[in-house]
Amino acid sequence: MGAVIEIKREHLDRQPADPAPSMRMRPCRVLAASEGFAVNEGFAADGDFAADGGLAVVETPFGACSCRLAASCLLRPEPGDLVLAALPEEESAQAFILAVLERAEAASPAMLDLPAGAVVSAVAGSVRIEAGQGISLSTPGELAASSGSMTFAADNVRWLTRTWSVIGKALEFVAERLTETADERDTQAKTWTQRLGDCFRHVEELDETQAGMVRTLASDTALLHGRVTYVQAEEFVKVDGEEVHLG
Repeated sequence: MGAVIEIKREHLDRQPADPAPSMRMRPCRVLAASEGFAVNEGFAADGDFAADGGLAVVETPFGACSCRLAASCLLRPEPGDLVLAALPEEESAQAFILAVLERAEAASPAMLDLPAGAVVSAVAGSVRIEAGQGISLSTPGELAASSGSMTFAADNVRWLTRTWSVIGKALEFVAERLTETADERDTQAKTWTQRLGDCFRHVEELDETQAGMVRTLASDTALLHGRVTYVQAEEFVKVDGEEVHLG
């Protein structure tokens, strides 16, 4: 469905606004590009003009002319581009670039000029961004995303950050191999349950467990081995079994 434009009638007693200056549309070549754009009606890239505050100074009505981008022209022109310019009949009026007709360098990256920010809205549909060589997002502020659900699919994912915080009610990792490397690790949980096929731990220095009670159950064999082994109790030690061998 196309856009709907609402037109309101003005009161008859309102004074008419000043008429817009008369304009002529001409294809022009861009001579210089900055905050303002200098164009030449004669398609040639020569001509003397000076820059003042980012705007080119008009030399003659038929020579170099300073222009501003029209609100509808989002593509930033580059020097040498062929543009459609609206040139005023009066020298005091402002000239505008309406559209970029042809790029001087076909391989030059296109830049959309949105100085006051922008909102892309598709209320009744979806928005899809595709790029053959990559997509890069950069901002000195916050990069925020909000949605009902998110799905990321990639062959490789790498996060580079100073701090990383994940807050949620449930967190699930499913992987064939999980590797962790850290100088320090602190885990706090009310209940911690592990179900493992085999468990191997290699501790170079001290391995200490502090608990109110420790219980170890082995369905087959339990082995405690050390060069020097101490079993110490403040009150009572009991060793029970069908056979007990010491020494």
